[in-house]
Amino acid sequence: MLAIRILIFLLLITKSFAQKTSIKFESQGKTEVLTSKNPFQKFIGEWTLKNDKWTQNWGDKTEIITIPNHHTISKQINTSNSILSIIDGPEPNGHIFWSYNPVTKKVGHLSSFGVVRAGFGEGSVSKNGDVTLKITFEGEPQNTYRIYKYKWMSKDAYFMKSVQYNSENVPTGLFYQGTFVRKQKEVNEVLKNRIKEIMGILDNNVISVEEQLQVYSENIVHMAPGQETIRGKARLGDYLKKQRQFGISKMQHKIVDFEEYDDIVIMQGEVVGSYHPKNKTPVVEFRTKNLFLFEYENTGLKIKKVIYNSSPPNDK
Repeated sequence: MLAIRILIFLLLITKSFAQKTSIKFESQGKTEVLTSKNPFQKFIGEWTLKNDKWTQNWGDKTEIITIPNHHTISKQINTSNSILSIIDGPEPNGHIFWSYNPVTKKVGHLSSFGVVRAGFGEGSVSKNGDVTLKITFEGEPQNTYRIYKYKWMSKDAYFMKSVQYNSENVPTGLFYQGTFVRKQKEVNEVLKNRIKEIMGILDNNVISVEEQLQVYSENIVHMAPGQETIRGKARLGDYLKKQRQFGISKMQHKIVDFEEYDDIVIMQGEVVGSYHPKNKTPVVEFRTKNLFLFEYENTGLKIKKVIYNSSPPNDK
């Protein structure tokens, strides 16, 4: 009962949460740190059904139906071991709360949909973020349970299937399943913010070259005006260190446009800045246009290729 009361309290403080896509709480400025440690971090965001398609069998036959306007918002609260999901759109609406026990390595599940469909269970989460759960529901035959499997198809899509089992651990034939995709508006905003973070690291002339190199792929191809093509992170590091021996660049990268294609991102950009030589010769103002190719690796989005050239002052 205590767990149910806690969940009810969480729902009260998130009134209209799904509609407003916001939740207020105090994380002491540790949101990013908590997210990086959260085993459910991939689920954080806004989701909808891919092509509005849902497959189910509730006892009569297997059917594929259309469910428009499905909307799931999954939010980390203020620990690194939990996530709260609000599901709205077509009835029945509901909510799901997952809590990870770092000692037992188990996932606790509480959920409620409609009037009586309350669920309780536990399971596990893999290093890849896939979740498997065994859940019992009010409103389903006594001693039956369901096995849920959430499997990641890509960083922006996961497949979920629920299969019912009887008391003898045999599938009853009842199931439902669907693929959930991240809402495109959020995909674009999250990607844009990540690119901005990477550009901010390139603009930072205080951090070390080693720290800057972390945003590049190991097999980076770097093409600067008037320079030979640089291949590989080690050679790029030598080039950047040599630049710093003679002066410091103060610059700001700007995003002009970007597009995502599966595991790669292409960005058109520009830079406005100035070069400050250490020998106290005059400061050199510059403006460049560039093209970045990013690639998703195990450690996140990395710069795979970059080419840039000088721009005339009035070039738009």
